[in-house]
This record gives sequence, structure tokens and C-alpha cells, in this order.
Amino acid sequence: MLVLQKRLPCLQYLTRFIVSLLLCLFSISATQAENLEETYRKALDNDPLFIGSLHAKRAAKESLNQAHAAYLPNVSLDIERTETTQDVISSDNAVFAVGQIRFPTNSYTLKLTQPLFQWASIVRIRQAEVESKRAEVEYYRARQDLMLRTAERYMKVLAAQDLLEFSETEKIAVQRQLDLATGRYRMGLARLTDKLDAEARFAWVDSVSVENRFAVDDAEQELRESTGELPKNLSRLKKDIVLERPDPLDLQAWIDTAIESNPDMIIQRYAVEIARHEQERQKAGHLPTLDVVARQNYRETGGTLFGGGSEVVNRDILLRFSLPIYEGGMVSSRSRETAELYAKAKQDLEQQTRLVLRQTTAAHHGVISAISKVEALSRAVKSQQRTLKAKRQGFKSGLNTNIHVLDAERDLYQAKKDYAQARYEYLLNSLRLKKVTGNLTEQDLLAINNWLE
Repeated sequence: MLVLQKRLPCLQYLTRFIVSLLLCLFSISATQAENLEETYRKALDNDPLFIGSLHAKRAAKESLNQAHAAYLPNVSLDIERTETTQDVISSDNAVFAVGQIRFPTNSYTLKLTQPLFQWASIVRIRQAEVESKRAEVEYYRARQDLMLRTAERYMKVLAAQDLLEFSETEKIAVQRQLDLATGRYRMGLARLTDKLDAEARFAWVDSVSVENRFAVDDAEQELRESTGELPKNLSRLKKDIVLERPDPLDLQAWIDTAIESNPDMIIQRYAVEIARHEQERQKAGHLPTLDVVARQNYRETGGTLFGGGSEVVNRDILLRFSLPIYEGGMVSSRSRETAELYAKAKQDLEQQTRLVLRQTTAAHHGVISAISKVEALSRAVKSQQRTLKAKRQGFKSGLNTNIHVLDAERDLYQAKKDYAQARYEYLLNSLRLKKVTGNLTEQDLLAINNWLE
């Protein structure tokens, strides 16, 4: 019994430890971090811009069906019923009776029209085919935009969280320095200005911390625009990531690829082709059209002036030729209008070419400069940490003032912020370079996802 009593506390401690461990594991699993891939999957199902592009693509396919429909047979059925009242006042014809006659008339007309030659409709089919291709590329571009937009918003949340963490860390450090300066002032070992400097710096850091907290909320709301829900716990970027230069390193190779494969370039080239077809379609307003029409009419009349009804079936097949001669200058005006729009589309293509050239150059240089910047700022952070340590020791020994220590705290905070931002810029510029050349894929997101904790 005595042995059992001695073991009971041990068993109780063991039980409590196991329960605490299970609760801890449950808490970890319940708050498991969400990574970039999971965030992107949510955005695929919830981002309004991307979903809207899918509907636009489907709508463009319907415009192609409508263009083909204009050259297919057109069948119509017209049904009419007429109640006729005739009041014969007088007549020189003895056959016609004087008086009022009322009779119904039923008419059924079935008509089939088949276009044989309508150049405007032929051009419209070609134009709709180009529009359908453009819609496919626009959907492809929307998917790439979603990848980059999700990554940008994800990294923006992480960057905002970093700033908040840095400011809170600096706030603790400044508070510690404020306490030290206050104590030394009370002991007569420091000047009043040291205490006042620390109080002013603490107030400033506290305001920055509040601002950074709001920045985190704003970044999370921005990410919510894509995913439909607020992020709860995002995976952070690992401390060590592989910094790779663009492959190939030659900028001109990237520019050539972008000019050829950039989705905006392809879309604008399609826009030029569509404008050219529209110009040709409007010019077709001067051309004749040729249709074949088959028509059957059944007419049942309940009476006539002669007093008797009739049933008549008419069947007609006709070849209809139509030549527009003058419509008030409408066709000529539309032709001039579309000619100007065609010229504008070509200028838009030139503008897009220059824009893509600039974007490619900026993204390429951004990747290379970010690598150098990350390496330099990494050294700067370590240097600022050593400087801060030396300034603190110098303050304790009386070699440095409190403001020197506070400035070192601020410089370290700024170096950490710049270092973190440079890493995010490296990742985003890598994605931008892929996107501007039209080669951004989900594998590129997965590569970044592997660098998350």
C-alpha cells in the first residue's frame, strides 16, 4: 500500500503530462499553417476576376455560334387570322349585293431563307473565330494573373507581419533602454536628455507598431479578395532560400521570348486582326447579297364580295438579289470609322510591345539586383547587430549616449526590414519575369512553396 501511495503522484504527473502533450499536439494540428499552394487553390475557386474570365471565354464561344448561324437556313412560320367586315353601299355590278358582309380569313405562311452570298457574314465568321482565340488567351492570361496576384498578396501579408514583428522587437528593446536610462538618471549617472530621448523614441516606435498592425489587417483583407476568407496562419519564408540568377542570363533572350509569347502581346495581335476584319465587314455593305427563298402559303377565306369562301395554297421559290445603292452615306462612314479603329489597334500593338520590353527588362534586372541586395543586406543586418551590441556596452561604460543606442536600434530595425523586403522582391520578380514571357506555371508557385516553413 505504501509503495502504491508513493507511485500515485508519479502516475498523476505522468497523466497530466500526457494530457498536456495531447492538447499541445491537437492545438498544433488545429492551427496548422496554410502555405502558398493551398492559398492558390482557394483563389482558383473564389477569385472573382478569374471566375469572370471563365464566363467571358464561354461567352466568346457563343459569339462564334452566332456568326455561323447567320449563314445557316432561316425558317419562320407566320400565322394570321383576320376578321373582315365589308359594307357595300352601292355597286354598278349586279353581281355584288348591296349590304354588309362579314367573314374570317386564316393564313399560314412557312418560309425558308438560305443565304447564298453574304460577304459580311463570311467575314463575321472569320472575325468571330479570332475573337474565340483571343478569349482563350485572355483566360490563360487571367490564370497567370491569378498566380502572380496570389503570390503578391501572400508575400504582402508576410512582409506586413515581419514589419509588425520587427517593430514589436524594437519596442521591447527601446523599453529596456528607457528603463535603463531612467534608472541611471535617478542614480545621477545619466543626463535628463537621455531619459527624454528614450521616451520620445519609445512613443515613435509604439506609433509605428500600431501602424504596422493595421497594415497586417489591410494585407489580410487584400488576400481575402482572392480567396474569399481571411488567412489565419500563413507559412513563413525560411531563413535560407536558394537565390538563382535568370536562366538564360542574357536579357535579349528574355525580351525575344516575351515579344513572341507574352499573353498581352498575343491578345493585342488578335485585336489588330479583329479590327481588320471589322473594316472589311463594313466595306461589304457596298456589295450585293444573294439568297434563295422557299415559301408556302395556305389561305382560307370565309367569304368575299362574291359571297363565297375559298382555300388557296401558294408555293414560291425565288432567288433574291439585293444591291445596296445609297443609304445616306452610312456605309461609307462606317468604313472610315473602322479604318481609323484599325489604325488605332496597330498603334496599341506598338505601345504594348514597348510596355512588354520595359516590363521584361525591369523584371530581369529586378531578379539580379534583388540577389545582390539580399546578400548585401544580410551582411548589413549582422553588422548592425554588432554595432548595437557595441553601442550598448559603450553606453554602460559612459562612452556613448542613449541616443546613440537608440539610433543603432532603429538602424537594425531598418536593415532587417530592407532585408526581408529584398527577399520577397526576389521571389516576386522571378514570378514576374516568368509571367511577362508567358511561361508562368503552377510549378513556379510550387517551387516557392518549398521555401516556406
